[in-house]
Amino acid sequence: MLSVETIRIANEHEALLAHVRQDTPADAIIAALKLPRPRAVICLNGGTAELSETLKMQLRRLLVDGLARVAAENGITLITGGTDAGIFSLLGEGLAKWGRKAPCIGVTPSTPVTWPGGSQGETPLEPHHSHFIVVDGKDWGDETRTMYSVVQALSQDCSSIAVFAGGGDVTLREMRTNVEQAREMILIAGSGRSTDAVLDIRAGSTAPVQALQEVASKGRIVRFEIDASPEQFARLLESRVSPASPNPPAANP
Repeated sequence: MLSVETIRIANEHEALLAHVRQDTPADAIIAALKLPRPRAVICLNGGTAELSETLKMQLRRLLVDGLARVAAENGITLITGGTDAGIFSLLGEGLAKWGRKAPCIGVTPSTPVTWPGGSQGETPLEPHHSHFIVVDGKDWGDETRTMYSVVQALSQDCSSIAVFAGGGDVTLREMRTNVEQAREMILIAGSGRSTDAVLDIRAGSTAPVQALQEVASKGRIVRFEIDASPEQFARLLESRVSPASPNPPAANP
């Protein structure tokens, strides 16, 4: 199963949406969506739960005036969880503010999400993304393999990095995939849950879950404090997505 349609979200905003199986090859998805060769790739993963007002304010600064601005000004391809929830909603605010010069691709399982004229799950798609990959699956996390197969395929000839804020078991699975693909990860300290748990272990805490220990010990991790400035975050991101420093090759998950 691989089909592509044009959808409309938030009045006149159009996006391309690909319906795929979990075993659909990344190259076939990229070709079907006619995705251009990226200058660099940043993947955003993490929490979609309701955020406290303080945490929302802190993350909004970093994602709107840090990540979204860097992506717009440098033409960087973004890949995210794609829903209008949690950190992805905040990134959407940044896309609305700064615009896009490169694709922003949301990857989700099919059953939990909804969009006008399409699937009728509970969670809407974020309306400022340019592309969506909807993977046949009932549960959050069913999309992880496809997401990171696409990330790996797009970043074969350019640099890539993953950014994490908050998140639970699915986020931990995404971190483990980045470890397998030898990709550097920026973890926002103070954002909560799995992200902070990994950073705490690296700082000397005991690991309650073996998977957390594996990520903390084997991952290429950069810690970034949540109360630092968007300008500092932007400088860090730009230093990691230089065209001259692609990731080493690694096997697909």
